[in-house]
Amino acid sequence: MRKLLGASAAALLLMWTANTACPAHAESVMDKIERTGKVNMGHREGAVPFGYMDEKGQWVGFDMDLGAELAKALETKFGKKIEYIRTPMNPKNRIPLVANGTIDVGIGSTTITLEREEAVDFSLPYFLTGTKLLVPKGSPIRDYRQLAGKKVGVGSGSTANIKGLQKAIDTKTIDPPCEMVLFEDHAKGFLGLQQGKIDAYFTDEAMLAGMRAKAQKPDDWEVVAPFLTYEPYGFILPRDDSKWRDFVNATLIRMYKDGTFEKLYNKWFGPGGQLVLPMTGEYRIMLKVLSFPD
Repeated sequence: MRKLLGASAAALLLMWTANTACPAHAESVMDKIERTGKVNMGHREGAVPFGYMDEKGQWVGFDMDLGAELAKALETKFGKKIEYIRTPMNPKNRIPLVANGTIDVGIGSTTITLEREEAVDFSLPYFLTGTKLLVPKGSPIRDYRQLAGKKVGVGSGSTANIKGLQKAIDTKTIDPPCEMVLFEDHAKGFLGLQQGKIDAYFTDEAMLAGMRAKAQKPDDWEVVAPFLTYEPYGFILPRDDSKWRDFVNATLIRMYKDGTFEKLYNKWFGPGGQLVLPMTGEYRIMLKVLSFPD
């Protein structure tokens, strides 16, 4: 009996030790990058001018340039060459790709939302836009009330846009309700608009302006209506990795303060850029507020 009790006590002690041992902490992305000499960033392929294929078949864009700056900052930090790997992502897979560790960061016109914060973390905002409508030139649709009974396209992975449009329906801003038609990505949504399958396409103004700019006949399309929602974009980051998040944020703040960010913005959105979209007063205030002191 004494031996049995002793064995039982030993077993209980072993179980307690296993259950109360400190959990192993996952390797920080920063440590992984230093160890491997590689950083894997996700970007969009059909979002002008954030990430897209140019006429030479090269993958370029505003977000790619921001990624290059982040890679450069990593090289300075570690004092060695860091390979910058680019991985395609879209609105449907961008959150899972970061959450499951396939990519280290997603830089691709992604709105920061509280719901998404439950699955991933975000950097400080780096872009500010809002939702509007893309319609054929001459369309009678000029505001959201005129969507009543119409078919409106939305990206299936753009949860913030879907919620914004649904709220307009629920609050009777659109009454009777419009029919929401979901598309895998903006390119397919624009094709649906061109084919007459929908009456308007709803997403961030910057995305709509890019879609219009890449059309064969840009003047055949119009971006209309006031902002329905405001959309701050952030880099998608793994949850609970403060070491990596702090480095990314510090890199963004440095770019805001030393003029690098505005230089890149003007390259893509200024006069002569791929998409002319002057920085709004609200946008400039946001960047100024985020320029934390050293």
